[in-house]
Amino acid sequence: MYTWYRRAATAGIALVLLTACGAESSGGGGGQISYKDMKTMVIDILKTEDGQKAMQQASMQTAGSGGGMMMLSAQDKEQVKLAVKDVLVSPDYSKVIEQLMTDPRFAGEFAKAVNKQNKQIHKELLKDPTYQHDLMTVMKSPEMETVIFDVIQGTQYRKQVATVMQETLQSPMVKLQMLELLRTAVQEELKPKA
Repeated sequence: MYTWYRRAATAGIALVLLTACGAESSGGGGGQISYKDMKTMVIDILKTEDGQKAMQQASMQTAGSGGGMMMLSAQDKEQVKLAVKDVLVSPDYSKVIEQLMTDPRFAGEFAKAVNKQNKQIHKELLKDPTYQHDLMTVMKSPEMETVIFDVIQGTQYRKQVATVMQETLQSPMVKLQMLELLRTAVQEELKPKA
């Protein structure tokens, strides 16, 4: 992931060393460059326009070859943040966002990305007494009762309940409990009445 850093640093150090060697050989026995001076030179080189271009090219080559993602500078990250905020807040983009959310592929990827945080938020909200109270108030409201009754009276719901009941009655444990209940009921009926 940090391959392009290494490449840029290696290129910068190699350039400094070559420059230092050239200066030493042409200077005829001048002193060695200290670590501090070399570091300052490398940083200066990396700050130049050519150095920035070299780093961007190295990062693009790394990203293109599948070696890692292109790293964003702090300024680029801030610009991306502001752009996303503008898009989410702007009324002009509401239709675009609606279209994106109706695209199943995008919606699925988006749901995956926010799923963990969403679950955690719901878990924390369910522990909150105010949220619990508000939720119960909503569930007890006449509008919600009407919605629930409409759903219960619908054919699809009734079919689903019938299917669940049939599956439950096929369970060996439920059959055993039913037999026990029938046996108890028969014994009570056969008892002589006073």
